[in-house]
Amino acid sequence: MRKTCPSFLSSSLAAALGLAGLFSLAGPAQADEGMWTFDNAPLPLIQQRYGITLSPAWLEHVRKSAVRFGASASFVSKDGLLLTNHHVARGCIARLSSAERDLIANGFVAATREQELQCPGADARVLMSWEDVTAVVTGAAKPGMSDAEAAAARKAAIATLEGDCKASTGMKCDVVTLYSGAIYHLYRYKEWQDVRLVVAPEGHASDFGGDPDNFNFPRFALDFSLLRVYENGKPVQPEHYLKLANQAPKEGDPVFVIGHPGNTDRLNTVAQLQAKRDVLLPLALDGAKAQLKMLAAYGAQSPESARRAHALVAGIANTLKANTGQLKSLQDAANFERKRQEEAQFRAGYAKLSRKDDPWAQIESATRRQVELAREAAFANSGFNSLLGTALTLVEIARERALPEGERMRGYSANGLAAAERRVRADVPTYKDLEQARYALQLERALQALGKDHPFVKAALGSQAPAAAAHALIQGSRLDERAERVRLLEGGAAAIEASTDPAIVLARSLYPLQRELSRRMEREVDEPLKRAAEQLGRARFELMGKSVPPDATGTLRFSYGRLAGYESEGYRLPYKTVFGGLFARADAFDNVPPFKVAPKVAAARDKLDMSVPMNFVSTNDIIGGNSGSPIVNKDGELVGLIFDGNLDSLGGRFLYDERQNRATSVDVRAILQALEKVYGAPHVARELRGQ
Repeated sequence: MRKTCPSFLSSSLAAALGLAGLFSLAGPAQADEGMWTFDNAPLPLIQQRYGITLSPAWLEHVRKSAVRFGASASFVSKDGLLLTNHHVARGCIARLSSAERDLIANGFVAATREQELQCPGADARVLMSWEDVTAVVTGAAKPGMSDAEAAAARKAAIATLEGDCKASTGMKCDVVTLYSGAIYHLYRYKEWQDVRLVVAPEGHASDFGGDPDNFNFPRFALDFSLLRVYENGKPVQPEHYLKLANQAPKEGDPVFVIGHPGNTDRLNTVAQLQAKRDVLLPLALDGAKAQLKMLAAYGAQSPESARRAHALVAGIANTLKANTGQLKSLQDAANFERKRQEEAQFRAGYAKLSRKDDPWAQIESATRRQVELAREAAFANSGFNSLLGTALTLVEIARERALPEGERMRGYSANGLAAAERRVRADVPTYKDLEQARYALQLERALQALGKDHPFVKAALGSQAPAAAAHALIQGSRLDERAERVRLLEGGAAAIEASTDPAIVLARSLYPLQRELSRRMEREVDEPLKRAAEQLGRARFELMGKSVPPDATGTLRFSYGRLAGYESEGYRLPYKTVFGGLFARADAFDNVPPFKVAPKVAAARDKLDMSVPMNFVSTNDIIGGNSGSPIVNKDGELVGLIFDGNLDSLGGRFLYDERQNRATSVDVRAILQALEKVYGAPHVARELRGQ
């Protein structure tokens, strides 16, 4: 694809600045690269590459059909039916499960609307509009302010923008940072807080192949769930929803992903990537491995223990594999050299802008401090224990609410306080034996990493061993009872200060330590990084404008690509799989887990059309958070549901390679066949079809 300079930067100026290499390496998006914001959808690139003209009405339709639900989702019927992945809805499904009714293992189908089950603490939102508020946010930080003063001023400005927006519109409003602070947008969301489970397949159907198949292809997973959004006790009638495609997609067809990619670090400096490669990712991997080892021992105690741990194990195993792939990408010499070249060429362009500051040196200094604080940040917290986490949340709500917005800890703006209160009020099951095992592990690791004289360790352990301290806190706490949590929340600071619950008592002791660590991270790491990144962001924006998409931030994005197989280690892989391949793969492994066909799918074997596609791959640029994203055709019709990527996609956090990077989707025809022939839900299939 021919590269072009942004309209305001002539080719002669680009040459004068020495940017020819910059544009080829880190300039305008190459091939199908990019997670684009809707204010800057790459319509000329799509027209150039695929000969398709997408209209403003098309963009509005898919945007208002897309839903933020944990990760990503979409409206798929006029009555608020919501489609996402089973693994995205897993938290809801697990919270609705019990020893007597294991919805994770056995699945769930609501035969009527009355049987739909409300997901505790869930919410869903749609991006309705946005505006550029860069001048307001950046203008709040005045010349001569210290980093801390500038940060407080920006926080206060953001809080005012969000509060005024909510007061005038009634919507949820968030200020979003783009291009490392070069741009700030105010996003307005329509939000609902009543989401109910309609259909969930069996767990073994949604994740057939387990960890060995995760981030690989071919895949044979029915990784979908259907929910319904309600408002005032009635199904929502969404302004827009996606209809199923009339024509099945084929290899080479252009497709578009609309979703909420979590985070990418493609605009990070080499120093930041080195810190991730050498310290931060290995530290995260060690923690995940330790948790999985503990959970394996816990789950081996009984079938009920295994059920209780299942959702945690699945989530942590997924994170472990993703982080392992990211680390391998950074350890790849060719990948890292590519990032070095990008930075060298950006530095050359930056130098010709005659800027006085050296933001790379500032980032390197702040990153060194981040590495120094990494172990303390990883271990001196509530860690794996939800009860202590809840206690800290209650204490923080009470104390942070009393402070001006600009002085609060991160996460406790007006929006953050409301979200924290919803988490506390949610009626979710707590298994004290599991929480005790998790907390004991956290204390053991903190003791080993920080030493017995660290303030966190001294406060958490006292004179006790980790196992004894965990037993005393977990078994003595009543925070597993919703009524007690609500009593403390509504009682405010007085109730929190008077509480003798051991988790609250410890949280009161830990609060100043947590707050000081948070402020140190902000003062010594986050704010210097932010200031330098903003300088680089403004320079990059000045040189290239919006020809490069911003890093992903968990906000709504748009990516384009095509259905395409690929080669892996000399093997040519197809672009799709079919139901027949599911049974063939299971048979080849003697139907032994994780390659055992789910019971209800196996029972329906003779009724299934083995030629119906199950999963397919495409070149769309995605990352974690895109799970549950709809994938649509040029007519804005639903063809699939993003649920995974291949191993090569894991390096997509840092760079994109169209030759190997693939997004993996569930074909809508697989969902329909499962509903009609496996799970006895033809009524839901009819609703999906608009019948």
